[in-house]
Amino acid sequence: MTLALLLMAVGGAWADGTVYNTTVALKDLKAGDVLTDGFKLTTEIGQYIYVKGYKKDGGTAETSDYTQLNAGNSTFPGGVTISESGSTYTPYADGKDANAWIVSDWKDLGSATMLYLDGYNYTPTEWSLTPDETGKTWTLDKMPASNVELQVEYEPTKVTMAANDNAMGTVEVASGSKVEWTADTWKGWTANTKEYTVDDITITSQNAYINESTEAGDYLHSLSFFVNQWKDNSTVTFSTTGDPFSRIEFTMIEDYSDDWNPSIIPVDNWTFEGKSAVWEGEATKSLTLQSCSTFVSKITFFKGDGDIPDGVTVNGDGTFTVAKTATVTLKATPKEGYKFLYWEDDQSNTNPVREVTIEPGEADMTYTAVFAEILYNVTFVEGTNLDEWTATPNTEVKKDTKVDIKYTGAKKVIGVKVEKKEADNPYATAKLGDLFYSDGTFSTELEAGKTPIGVIAYLDKEGTDDDEISEKSNGAGHGLVLCLKNAASNVVWSTNISSQAYTGNALVTDVAGLKRSEGVSGYSATAALATDATNYPAAAAAKNYTTLTAPTGTTGWFLPSAQQLVKMIEGLGGLDDGAPNMGSYFDNNHEGADKWEAALSKAGSGNYDSMTSDYLVYWSSSENSVGYAVILAVDARGTGGSRGFAWLNYGKDGTSDMFIVRPVLAF
Repeated sequence: MTLALLLMAVGGAWADGTVYNTTVALKDLKAGDVLTDGFKLTTEIGQYIYVKGYKKDGGTAETSDYTQLNAGNSTFPGGVTISESGSTYTPYADGKDANAWIVSDWKDLGSATMLYLDGYNYTPTEWSLTPDETGKTWTLDKMPASNVELQVEYEPTKVTMAANDNAMGTVEVASGSKVEWTADTWKGWTANTKEYTVDDITITSQNAYINESTEAGDYLHSLSFFVNQWKDNSTVTFSTTGDPFSRIEFTMIEDYSDDWNPSIIPVDNWTFEGKSAVWEGEATKSLTLQSCSTFVSKITFFKGDGDIPDGVTVNGDGTFTVAKTATVTLKATPKEGYKFLYWEDDQSNTNPVREVTIEPGEADMTYTAVFAEILYNVTFVEGTNLDEWTATPNTEVKKDTKVDIKYTGAKKVIGVKVEKKEADNPYATAKLGDLFYSDGTFSTELEAGKTPIGVIAYLDKEGTDDDEISEKSNGAGHGLVLCLKNAASNVVWSTNISSQAYTGNALVTDVAGLKRSEGVSGYSATAALATDATNYPAAAAAKNYTTLTAPTGTTGWFLPSAQQLVKMIEGLGGLDDGAPNMGSYFDNNHEGADKWEAALSKAGSGNYDSMTSDYLVYWSSSENSVGYAVILAVDARGTGGSRGFAWLNYGKDGTSDMFIVRPVLAF
């Protein structure tokens, strides 16, 4: 670790006065003081300010004479701009815009005080100090006539990505790709061409005017976009045959003003700032514009999982270094014939994709993925006489192992054909309501000697449901298990709704309007929320629940999304939603709630927390808006249609609503 000392200096030398980037009173200033970015100057009646070396309202520079500003009893706002009577004065010195003011004179005339400010180019200078032999103490021999700022610099943390056996699999930093189109890309494009393809990205033009500008001037070699569906029935479509787009950026030519709007329609998910227009939304392989009017100097396509975080350098030797605190996504990929089991530092984490937060200055560390060989079986088709046919070996056979097939019968054999067979589904016989055990097995009735941890509440045996609901993308994909116990009671969803970091998380649309096709991963939402356990205690309680141990090969416990709760109500409860509005009850919902309770009770008295003992409210990981999350209420107080599952109602995430955390896992 090194310690750098930032010494405030003017013109590369020690300042005679003090450098201010905070609030300062005029009466406290003296000649040689510097006002730089962030200062605020307070004045009183009888005080006057004169400035020289400035631009007024961005106009011609004035460097010869001082101009009096109306000071009075007020505060001049900071930055380096001084505002007065609706005009702005920015510093100018040495023939260019400057970044500070220096006090050239300060006069006290008794009845009046005058402050003279000149535009100035201020440059902080950095000196590095050498530590003593302990490496813990640094000394500045002589304090300058200036404020100083100490900046601590830590050595980058080195992280090694490893596998228990490199022949079985690899570990890498998961990141997306970035593709830039510039003048070299569209050189020679003309409006007559209707389709432009570079690598796996294509622009398709329908009557649109898209071509390279070849006229000399500010537009030279830029790409023109003129699309108007309503005027000439024109559209333009960006598409890819590779990974989907997660973000597209248009960089407009320099000649455009900073508030240029390219009139993009549809405007959904587009933002405009400066000379850029940015689309960022749910990943897609195709994006169509019905209107766009602009010249661009660059188009940038972002694909996949996103960029490598700032401050992270990925090396070519299976390591990366972190010079700035960052959250890095690691991905373990097994090679053919092998499977991922868990992470060596956290054997309960069976997800091949994980996030780790690392700070600079930490001891070097290693994250190791544990892989294992997949063992296969050799079988004969049904009806084969196994007294005459044998295969050796035929169970737990490793990849590339030689298998001998032998026939001892008397029939004439033409040949033996080998066909690959999909791996057997270990959950093929699982049923809704089965008990799920800590060893990953399941049964309809309680088995002696085993520890039940939950009941199977949702199954996707055909693999046709949304991958995010079954958590297939997170190493599961077969179904969901409802935990026998609550992870916590009387817990708020978020402690501070005014500073939520996890909003707009695409968890709203799966509930609003009953958009049933849009499944959402509760595992991913929980993982994101639980990184800030202080602000999101409900998600953290689910993720960190350990009283009933989730087996390897599952996701581990998480807070289910609203859509996953719906799937469990339909699955284990046997109910269709039948209630299109928030706050309503499911049709025949008392029957569904009774089915949940019956399945849980198979674990035995005292081994489960009842969900139908009163009016009980459970959190989901889904947000309905910035200030609200989605809840499931189970009402045991009424009769008939007014008892049982209440449709996913809104709960306020703040400090007022404190509900139950009932975790689930995916297998």
